[in-house]
Amino acid sequence: MKTPNKKNSINPKKFALSLLSTIFIIGGSFLIYYFSKGYRIDISKKDIKKTGVIIVETEPSFANLYINSNSVGRTPRSRTLDVGTHKISIWKDGYREWNKDVEILEEKSTPIFPFLILEELPKSTLWESKATIDKYWISKYNDYFVFLQKDSDTTYSLWHYRINTTLWSLNQNPIQILPLETNNIEIQISPNGLLALLTVNEEPDKKTYLLELQKPTTLENLTPLEISDLNNYTITWAKDNRYLVLESSEDIISLDTVRNIRYLLTKKSANQEYIWTTDEESFFYTIEPLHKEEDSTYTYALRQIKLDGSNPAYTIEKIYFQKDSKYIEHYRNNGTEYPEFSNSPQSTQTTGQITYFEVNQTAKGVYIKTDTSTYWYDMLKNKYRMISPYPAELIQFSPDSRKLLLANGESLYVFTFDKEEADHTETIGSKKIDNLMKDQVSNINWLSNSSYVYFLKDNTLHISEKDGENDQQVLNMENILLYSIKTSREHIITLEQNEKFSINQYKIQ
Repeated sequence: MKTPNKKNSINPKKFALSLLSTIFIIGGSFLIYYFSKGYRIDISKKDIKKTGVIIVETEPSFANLYINSNSVGRTPRSRTLDVGTHKISIWKDGYREWNKDVEILEEKSTPIFPFLILEELPKSTLWESKATIDKYWISKYNDYFVFLQKDSDTTYSLWHYRINTTLWSLNQNPIQILPLETNNIEIQISPNGLLALLTVNEEPDKKTYLLELQKPTTLENLTPLEISDLNNYTITWAKDNRYLVLESSEDIISLDTVRNIRYLLTKKSANQEYIWTTDEESFFYTIEPLHKEEDSTYTYALRQIKLDGSNPAYTIEKIYFQKDSKYIEHYRNNGTEYPEFSNSPQSTQTTGQITYFEVNQTAKGVYIKTDTSTYWYDMLKNKYRMISPYPAELIQFSPDSRKLLLANGESLYVFTFDKEEADHTETIGSKKIDNLMKDQVSNINWLSNSSYVYFLKDNTLHISEKDGENDQQVLNMENILLYSIKTSREHIITLEQNEKFSINQYKIQ
């Protein structure tokens, strides 16, 4: 009789323990996998929930965060939430409450960046004068004030003020640039706010000078520009802040303000409209019509040339637009379509005659408006995208060069043409700014974070999100002549004329 081999026998307890361990490891792995995918198990309801993540970063930070009326701590903070819409509230002592319904998507992170505004805006006077202000200007990007102060019955002085100063700057601000004996002057400020054309309209001569706005001088030390023979030309600063573009009915020329040299940019032909622009890299662009009256399409070329008349080339060799406007009706009836497409004589996605365009080298694109519709051309992809099936007015590119502020009919819109792939909160295309109508607001501008805008409404300065939510009335504009919000977003700077003429600062945060 054989004795059983104990080494080959199976111990039931050990086998059961090993099996349970294997099941536990496999089950745990499944749980970790689905947990990482955003699923949660509700044991009480015997249910598996789909979740996403909200990430809240406020300006300023350390604000109290409430989700669905429940306190979840202070910002910055992230939180896993069930898929769906949740009410987000932000509270901070001394600040106005911020509220928004935020949609959480499955397996997605939803970032929000609440911009908090003080309940009361503390005011401080940065500079004041007993004199009165006679004239005033602001630079294109709201970085500088220029003002003419009346010092006596017969004397005036021109001043320049920097909005965005640094803590370590020791330069005087504002700076008295120029004493004058007349107020019969005109000022054209360069885009960067550092130069200006000063025209003195005194008999018997009208003289125009190039003026450095951060360098005190006298009129005697300035040399007039040699443009007295160009009185029939309109003068515009090029975006590079060095050249002037002068246009007449016969030609368009440029003037190098550093070397005082003129260059012919284009000689005009009779019965042809000339649409042109410049960019920050010293290029001049013009739209050249290539079509004939009997052609079925409008054909154009976008030509570029350096502002010194060199390096002519074509940014876009051929642009085709259908003459028949019926092709745009599809997009007018389906207003949520913003497809990318190539351009050809057969393309039915572009229509109309070009009436306006703007080249943005930072955004690597061209904004094109026709008499029927509006488009974005991506220079890197050589692709077009419908902005609007109507002719929309460009107000401003966003500071991050990914969005546009537009006026379309009576409404205001934000058009996004570039976005982070992982950010689902933004989509390519147009979104209407709720509660804001074109005829109700003025001077709308981006805040430097590209997420908020500020504007005037009913003589009050407002700040709101770019979708129109969390609209806050921040400052009554009575007696305020000029204003700007600093790039740090902490202060509003104003030029005011009350009993005294002053430059003031209002703290937002």
